[in-house]
Amino acid sequence: MGISQNFWVNFTGFQLIWWLSILYGNSAALPVTILILLHLLLHTQPLIELFTLILTALLGFSIDFLLTLNGVFIFTESEAVPLWLGLLWLGFCATLRNSLSFFSGRYLLSAFVGSIGGSTTYLAAATLGVVELGFSPITVFIILLLIWAGLFPLLIFLSHRIGVRYALRPN
Repeated sequence: MGISQNFWVNFTGFQLIWWLSILYGNSAALPVTILILLHLLLHTQPLIELFTLILTALLGFSIDFLLTLNGVFIFTESEAVPLWLGLLWLGFCATLRNSLSFFSGRYLLSAFVGSIGGSTTYLAAATLGVVELGFSPITVFIILLLIWAGLFPLLIFLSHRIGVRYALRPN
């Protein structure tokens, strides 16, 4: 097992990425990028992990982009959706096959945990002033609850499917 696959290293790394992104926004792009690169370099399957991160983060980022276009999120940066959010998605997706691997195959549980965890994370970011909500907090909470009830199990499924499929291929 690579060091970045260790539960506590992976979990702590994501917490660091989350707080850097939330507190410093795009100013944290360099340290967050370095943390993501370290994750990949210290992983036993860096290319599979990179492919997993790109695919799953694109899915999550696309949903946030659609939510922003529809006025659910309002970012104060000049970009429609800020760079730090894309990096945060990469950081989160780095947990899917590692510290969040417990949820693999437990899709009902992941729907429940994802709906609560995903939606409250965005509300926490709004409370910290990183994003404005285009609707009332309860409306946004319900929207995110429904989205994350499907998104988190899908991300878990995709990440583990990619890992299993490509890890078994001969080099």
